[in-house]
Amino acid sequence: MAQTAFKHLQDQLKWVDLVFEVADARLPVSSRHPDTDRLFSNKPRVVVLAKEDLADPKLVKYFLEELTDANKQAAVACSLKESKGKSKLIDLALALTEEKRLAQKKKGLLPRPMRACVVGMPNVGKSSLINWLIGTKRAKVGDQPGVTKGTQWIRLHPQLELMDTPGILPHTSLAKNTTFKLSLLNLFPEAQYDLEDIAEQGLTLIQERYPDALYTYEKSAKSTEDTPGGVFTLAHLARLRNCLAAGGKLDERRAATIFLNDLRTGKLGRITLDARQE
Repeated sequence: MAQTAFKHLQDQLKWVDLVFEVADARLPVSSRHPDTDRLFSNKPRVVVLAKEDLADPKLVKYFLEELTDANKQAAVACSLKESKGKSKLIDLALALTEEKRLAQKKKGLLPRPMRACVVGMPNVGKSSLINWLIGTKRAKVGDQPGVTKGTQWIRLHPQLELMDTPGILPHTSLAKNTTFKLSLLNLFPEAQYDLEDIAEQGLTLIQERYPDALYTYEKSAKSTEDTPGGVFTLAHLARLRNCLAAGGKLDERRAATIFLNDLRTGKLGRITLDARQE
């Protein structure tokens, strides 16, 4: 299946002038495929860090600078829940394709809109970005000669068209620590990890990176119980949230589900799990 997804993506890339690569702002490194530079090396690219509203603002700013290359790559962060920011994204796309448009003009070719596609790992927000860019008032351009059969293009700007289907970068060759962080934020198939194990590791990571957020989260349970030994565990969380199974046994799986849902929806605050590059 991974090979099929890559083949389909490679077919898409043949027909585009620009790539919108979507990543999660909470995992600006880990939610990008390790082969993106090889796959898109000859294409101008805009890296879109989605879910900015859930991410650490200081680290978002840092990673935007790290991901920006004046010649071939721009980076922008946005929340796809809000309408603002579309014009900035389109302006970046036009700036990165200006050289190609000028080259076509010099060759005496008829001007045509630049074509873009949206790509990224599963669940990072590819379809949400397409819908966000298109809105409800955009008209489809329709099938075009020489383009993958069934492809529809939507006019975003007189000089920019968008493919209406996302390109999927499948999970392959990912480091163990990367799959762990993807699992924490529901960006990896749940069937491929243990819920309680991931939650336990997540509690440890959050305590290391954002201890104040975890302290506030603990107090939100309105419990007077102190964290045993200062270490926040799944068992402790189960007691705080009164997660009990038959016979009064702690229900750690339910506690894990609660914690992961709260982490993913921002109830622990704005958190970025990738660290600065040293």
